[in-house]
Amino acid sequence: MIEEKTFIKARTALLRLLGYRSRSRQEAVEYLRRKGFNEGIVDSVIEEMEQWGYIDDHRYAVDYTESCLRRGLGPLRVRHNLLSRGISRELAEQEIARCYSLEEEQALARKLLSKRSASGDDLNDKRWIRRQAAYLQRRGFREGVVVRVIREYCFRSGE
Repeated sequence: MIEEKTFIKARTALLRLLGYRSRSRQEAVEYLRRKGFNEGIVDSVIEEMEQWGYIDDHRYAVDYTESCLRRGLGPLRVRHNLLSRGISRELAEQEIARCYSLEEEQALARKLLSKRSASGDDLNDKRWIRRQAAYLQRRGFREGVVVRVIREYCFRSGE
């Protein structure tokens, strides 16, 4: 009786959380543990949510990667975020490879750089170059892409 009430309370809490946005399995488990539910209850609720399709790490990885691509985040940042949310390295790499070809990554970095750059920027100013490179790296772009895009931008704009 008490166990069933606790189970229903845990399920309700998790459903409320999932109503805001989807979560990975690890995020859901951590949430229920923080709420003070024991391992048996947590395992039962997570299993039920997976059966119902409310928790699905593959779908979560697909949706999250596509969302990050739309928001202008690079593949390194996406990988870090997926791994920190409990998504397997294999699944994270698979989704990153699906969404981020080298050309896609470069095009996205170019777009971000062009939005940040004003026409009056001194392209020979080393501080400007360092700031733009640091910005793109914080967004999660690979070093080779950052270097190539900044060189292209300086060469094209400096003509």
